[in-house]
Amino acid sequence: MESRISGETDLTRRESQVAELIAWGASKKEVPGLLKRLYGGNEISVHTVENILRNIYSKIHISKSTELSAWWFCRHCGVEETLSPIHKLRNAAIAVLFLALISPQIISPEPMVRPRGSSARVERVERIRRKD
Repeated sequence: MESRISGETDLTRRESQVAELIAWGASKKEVPGLLKRLYGGNEISVHTVENILRNIYSKIHISKSTELSAWWFCRHCGVEETLSPIHKLRNAAIAVLFLALISPQIISPEPMVRPRGSSARVERVERIRRKD
């Protein structure tokens, strides 16, 4: 859940083509043939596809092809990122954490800090009377 999907990212033409094919479910091995059939040009290797995917992942701060699919559909098909169950779970976790932080103050209005005197060591000073 550490990945942060970035909305505004400029991908190259080839990165956009590869991202679209992967988002629609093509495997890394299928991408070179599909690129040649759909867009023409020379066929690239699977290793080139893997390098392109690494560049895409680093640009949009993700690590999985499923995250790439979610990013692509959010960006190109108008799907809102807030519909994600992960987004809802994150908001719920933040709300629970906030409630845990403020609930002791609501239940007990006493200050949360103990005075230092209760745990500090006490030294006794005795007065000695001198015999004059």
